[in-house]
Amino acid sequence: MIRTLIALVLLYTSSQLLFSQGTLPDIPDIIRVTVDHGDGGVLIQWEPSADSDIEFYTIYKQRDQVFEIVATISADSVKFKHLGGGGRNLSYAVTAVDSSGNESLFADNVHRAVSATVEFDPCVPTNTLTWNGYTGWENHIAGYRIYGGIQGSTLPLLGFVSSSTQHFSHTGITVGMLYDYYIETVHISGLVSLSAIETISSLYPEAPRFLSVDWVSVTGPGTVELQFSVDVESAVNDFRVMKRSGPDTPFIQVQEILDAIGSTQLIEDHFPTSANTFEYQVQSIFSPPSCSAPIVISTSNSGTNILLEYEFDDHSVFLNWTPYNQYANGLSGYTIQRRSGNGAFLDLQTVAPGTTSWTETVQSIIDGFQPGEVQYRVIAKGNQGGTGNPGQSVSNIVSVGVETTLKLPSAFTPGSNDMNFEFKPIIDFAPKDYRMMVLDRSGRKLFETNDPGQGWDGRSGNGHFVSEGVYIYYIQFTDYTGRFKSFTGNLTVLYP
Repeated sequence: MIRTLIALVLLYTSSQLLFSQGTLPDIPDIIRVTVDHGDGGVLIQWEPSADSDIEFYTIYKQRDQVFEIVATISADSVKFKHLGGGGRNLSYAVTAVDSSGNESLFADNVHRAVSATVEFDPCVPTNTLTWNGYTGWENHIAGYRIYGGIQGSTLPLLGFVSSSTQHFSHTGITVGMLYDYYIETVHISGLVSLSAIETISSLYPEAPRFLSVDWVSVTGPGTVELQFSVDVESAVNDFRVMKRSGPDTPFIQVQEILDAIGSTQLIEDHFPTSANTFEYQVQSIFSPPSCSAPIVISTSNSGTNILLEYEFDDHSVFLNWTPYNQYANGLSGYTIQRRSGNGAFLDLQTVAPGTTSWTETVQSIIDGFQPGEVQYRVIAKGNQGGTGNPGQSVSNIVSVGVETTLKLPSAFTPGSNDMNFEFKPIIDFAPKDYRMMVLDRSGRKLFETNDPGQGWDGRSGNGHFVSEGVYIYYIQFTDYTGRFKSFTGNLTVLYP
């Protein structure tokens, strides 16, 4: 039906051209076409035809280069609002029809209000508007006013551009909001025409429900491990681990993790752990193809490797360390540990979260056989709760070199059941390098060891106990402070 009507309209218009143009009514000049933001209708206003014999006006809407009749209006009307057009197809024409059925020509009597489009650029972020120029006011347009803002608020004026400009960028927008925009075309007379309101979403993908650094621990002289927990069921499962040396320095990338699968991720970083401390942070990222760099969607809490240092003075060890910052559920405290003679680290004391120093005297730690390299480390412990692990971050290990002193017995009783059954120096802190030999009076070697914990049981090389008498011992060592010492003396073997 509509196509038949269009064909009839075109045929009728053509017949008007073939016959006398002098019998056609005067064309009603369109004043403007504008969108009413109150109801979304398109308002068409025109000057009445100069002819007095006008029966009605016909309003046409152009679609795909073809005009369709929208409505016929009585001759005493000079405006019409097209409801239901959605404010999108905004090209309109008005003709006058006289009592004889003659209809004025379209001629140049076509107006089209501005139709805008908006695109969100996530890289900046920016909303960019482009629009067609107003049709019908050629050479009479003073310029365009751009209005826009967050949906639901009064839309402020963002800018004014010349009639030759048909684009505008709204920078500094807030991500995750809906924005509304419209264009106001300004005629040189001051008359204005409004475009429809266009809406754009400045949404990024939804951030993970949780993203937390569980701990940062030193695992070797040049290695740090970082564990973080994340919701990998979210729309974003790309991450990068960042670090910086201080609050005034920029973050640099340590590692990028794409398409993460496990909810717990473990990564390594390498640097001298006894000299540096870094603040780590994990970012969830979104990488649109058009962007030169990833967009940070969310960031985790920070995590820092603990840098432990010491001072040794007057037989006292003073420990100082950088604070751990920060567990998702807060810091419970610090546990100071010392390596025992069997190589295992033992807890010494747990101090409050705000404490970053501790001290002890080395005389208090002798346990019968203590290496002269006394080693310490500190463990920061997080509070329980939350989505991530509670966290336990280990510092670097510091080694305190302690001077070795020893006492030598002058006699012993091999094979006896008392404590004096072997010849062994009494050592407070075992040295780094050690050698002990026992010789008979003729200079024949009876015993030799490099283990400061091993003594001579009084046997010779054939496995038999030596005779009573005086023997010669020779001991030399280098302790962990670098001091070299040498001892030579006589040793008496006695039997009951």
